[in-house]
Amino acid sequence: MFLKIWISLCLLGFGFSSAAAGNAHFKYYFYHPETEYGSEAMLTPLETVLNGSYDVLRNGSHENNGETIDVFRLDYRQGFSTVWENITSPGKHINRYGRKRFLSNEVFPTSFNPDHAQWVPNYGHHIIGSGILWVRMAEWYDYHGFSHPFLWSFVSTTAYQLMNEVLENNHFKGSNVDPIADLLIFNPLGFLLFSFDSVREFFSQTVRMYDWSLQPLYNPQNHYIENAGLQFTFKYTISEDFDFFFYYGIYGLGGLSYQLGKGYHLSLGGGTVVNRLNYHDEQNTRLTTPSTESAAGIFIDRNHSLLASAVVTAPKLWNIRLNIYPGWFNAGGFSPGLYVGAGEWDGLVAGITFRSFPIGLLTEWCTDWKK
Repeated sequence: MFLKIWISLCLLGFGFSSAAAGNAHFKYYFYHPETEYGSEAMLTPLETVLNGSYDVLRNGSHENNGETIDVFRLDYRQGFSTVWENITSPGKHINRYGRKRFLSNEVFPTSFNPDHAQWVPNYGHHIIGSGILWVRMAEWYDYHGFSHPFLWSFVSTTAYQLMNEVLENNHFKGSNVDPIADLLIFNPLGFLLFSFDSVREFFSQTVRMYDWSLQPLYNPQNHYIENAGLQFTFKYTISEDFDFFFYYGIYGLGGLSYQLGKGYHLSLGGGTVVNRLNYHDEQNTRLTTPSTESAAGIFIDRNHSLLASAVVTAPKLWNIRLNIYPGWFNAGGFSPGLYVGAGEWDGLVAGITFRSFPIGLLTEWCTDWKK
């Protein structure tokens, strides 16, 4: 039944979007090819797949649960097997988990208790976030001359969505309703919702949403992929100079964005970060709950393309992560991106990225600070 629903929703989304794409003018809502700096200029299918796939590794959940984030030692085979078993036999696994529990925790917004609010990322990430990335990637494919851009975007977005679930399950074998909700219900709903021009208009003109995803880096010392993750920003104008601002991903930071002039904005926000996922395995059934930490951030963007960000977490784990994107500064025609992580979460790491490459290089300077 769930697979039939998934196929039907995807086909409806493709149908509406293909009709729109068939118009003489393919309107771009979320992709801005004229912007050649900052987070906007980093967009490629591979960069999006890396950010989406390895997002789950950045909160330390694997390390804290006694596993590794060495990309060559992750259990891709078992993770895929578990995800495939759950999404191809959803009824069996939902019954084992509990139908009422599944609906109240995963599907309907019945509680804000973190132990029972798995629906929160389902709506925020898998409907709105995935829907916007699906349209944004289709616009990228169209701009670069691909035929059937929504089909190509479906392949890209589904690839990272599936890989993210595979990595989250890793060695686990048993019932896990999380990929059932994500892959069979909420991601297809995102495709369907964002097939309507009115929804795209709303999230690009009224409550404006921007892709401020991170800069993935590979560390050859330990074979980790770090600083990979999807992050989005919502802005809503409240006066001539100020916007309400919300930075959303594993971070949830709300505040204000101030217009500095010449297209530049300074944004300040405070809130929480998910610094760990806790896996509760009972009778071959997994429940995932988050642990959170206080966080605050400062962001500089130009024409809503992120140029630099600094995010601090405390007091459980004091840490700062600084991202500078390609295009903010230029030294003799050379304009790389930079990343520095320092504190009890990261130790001391630093890396460099380039606009023309989907992944940068990272080196670890100190591990003594880590807790």
